[in-house]
Amino acid sequence: MCQPPWFGWALSRRAEPLVKRGVRFDYTRVQGSEPFLCGRLDLARQLRKAPSRLHQFESHHDVFVPDRLENRLQRRALDQVALSATSPPNWRLAQELRSLFRAVPPSDNVQGDFRAWRNERLMAHYGAVRPWCELVLHPRMPYSLVGQWHGISLLFPMEKLFERFVAGWLNQNVASDVKVRTQAATEYLCFHQGERIFRLEPDILLESATRRWVLDTKWKRLDGADRANNYGLSQADIYQLFAYGMKYLRKAGGDLALVFPRTRRFQEPLPPFDLGHNLVLHVLPFDLFREELDGFIQASIPLRSHLRAHQRAVAA
Repeated sequence: MCQPPWFGWALSRRAEPLVKRGVRFDYTRVQGSEPFLCGRLDLARQLRKAPSRLHQFESHHDVFVPDRLENRLQRRALDQVALSATSPPNWRLAQELRSLFRAVPPSDNVQGDFRAWRNERLMAHYGAVRPWCELVLHPRMPYSLVGQWHGISLLFPMEKLFERFVAGWLNQNVASDVKVRTQAATEYLCFHQGERIFRLEPDILLESATRRWVLDTKWKRLDGADRANNYGLSQADIYQLFAYGMKYLRKAGGDLALVFPRTRRFQEPLPPFDLGHNLVLHVLPFDLFREELDGFIQASIPLRSHLRAHQRAVAA
């Protein structure tokens, strides 16, 4: 099964502090025939030797090496991550960690090694990396399903993912002369004793040579038909956008937009909100399935698709 790329990133990040703290070594029994006595003589094997080879000593001894099953599992997981990594930083980190395990062969018995994994006190710092090794080496995905296998839970801040998804979509779709900035932090709410305080950081700021647009993303559900309850809009969100507009748009002019995910109850942009001071707030739905942001024409933000359509209409 093909795992998402963040599996490898998470495994590498968990393995990195483990390596810094120290990879655990263990004693391994080595048997061999040497021209000198090393360790303990294996008398039974020595007596069975041919007279022509009596100058060789059959012995066995212990060596202190990192070749233990926990490290073999990590080596195999890192090998798999290095082969599937698509991000250069993740690939580089995986290669660096693989080089630290170069004396350890990859596991050839994944199921058996996981069953024999030791959880003693000296192995406590290995506990964080085991679940990620299991995710990479086992054909399982971290879904919320009923079953006997217990793994780790993955929680994502959807408001951050939604914000970054919209910002990435804008980077690809706005006109080439429009600059997309995320978490702009050039304006402050007020001055106090000669210093600026309460920094204002809109999610997305679009800038052209003559105009600005401020967009804020919200991972909430709106009801486009519930006018009595203000469609589910929060008064604090309106206050926030008003402050952004007063500081970022009063000089250059422009529009404000609140972007929400498109749902069955919120299909079309809401009628514009007049905030005064030449500030207009648009509430727009973003269709995550079609990857489209409705209402850009109303907000006058130039999209490449709109520009191409306009050029085709003019040519016709």
